[in-house]
Amino acid sequence: MQTQQYKSQFHLPAGIYALAHSVGPLPKVSKLALEEHYLAPWEHLGGDAWPNWLQSIDAFCTAIARLINATANEICPQPNLASGFSAYLTAIAKLPENQGKCRILMHQDAFASMGFVVTGLAKSYGLELILVQGNPNNLYAWTTELAKGHVLACLFTHVHSNTSIKSNIVRLVKLAKEHDTYALVDIAQSVGIVPVDAREWGADAIFGSCVKWLCGGPGAGFMFIEAAQIVKLNPDPVGWFSHQNPFEFDITHYVAATNARRFWGGTPSVASYVAACASINMMLDIGVAQVARHNVELKRYLLQCLPSNVTMKPSEDELYHQGGSLCIGCDDMNAAAIKLNEAGVRYDRRGDIFRLSLHISNSLDDAEKIADCFD
Repeated sequence: MQTQQYKSQFHLPAGIYALAHSVGPLPKVSKLALEEHYLAPWEHLGGDAWPNWLQSIDAFCTAIARLINATANEICPQPNLASGFSAYLTAIAKLPENQGKCRILMHQDAFASMGFVVTGLAKSYGLELILVQGNPNNLYAWTTELAKGHVLACLFTHVHSNTSIKSNIVRLVKLAKEHDTYALVDIAQSVGIVPVDAREWGADAIFGSCVKWLCGGPGAGFMFIEAAQIVKLNPDPVGWFSHQNPFEFDITHYVAATNARRFWGGTPSVASYVAACASINMMLDIGVAQVARHNVELKRYLLQCLPSNVTMKPSEDELYHQGGSLCIGCDDMNAAAIKLNEAGVRYDRRGDIFRLSLHISNSLDDAEKIADCFD
């Protein structure tokens, strides 16, 4: 399938869309799925639509499991990463074997929301946020903090949003396990553009979102919990969908689900999962490897077209050790921003860095037009 055919599968805003790291473009199948699997059951069945809606959420969990090499029983829908991370920390922090472990390690470039989760739980659970400095793959930096002891968990960011640096998750998870520490992974900026393999990694838990490269829209987050751990973990935030039988409705009888859904909570936003399920299956049909190859081809071409005044950019070799975003800076950022705006490029800027994320819907022509804005 050619680029134009891929592009035809999306509803795209005017201009050149390069914001897949923020919100992926809307797939046409997601819009159709909302009508067929969310609105139509609501319209025709009202309150009796729940069985249909829950089938759609089951399909979402199955699609996520296929995407990250897990089982559906290890997947729990979440509204976002922070909710899953928070619930998981409450579950492990109160286990008797973890008494005295209070330090949560994450890199200084981790997504701020994940750090806020730890500081928000600090008083109630005695947790302490520790930020690891330097290169995210510097094992010595992680080892130095782990060696100080009392570490409950390490949260590793698979791809960092402001640099596009990709962490070596296999090595980092192994390091955490060697120090008897929970190994957790944030895949928000990687899933859909970089292969994710829960089995190969051996992580205890993984937190993800569909809003970015999966083009699933906001509200469809998820968490993976390694199967052997599930039954001994009891998160503090629960709701009727955490119950083994959500429709039992006996306020005196709470029995946690035997699978990862014990982390679910209250009434889910069905529409989010319906839309995301359609987009994930579309991406699976295209193939994450194909999306990744196309992304690298566009980034390589864009780099070749850039003028010499773009001084901050990855080398071609570094592209293979990064996520999908191209993070570049130039001598006159403001002048470049004006040209990007005039050319209708949809991008964002973090300080002295432009973040440009080209998806399967983008073309070599898009990449060349972006590069021209830096002349």
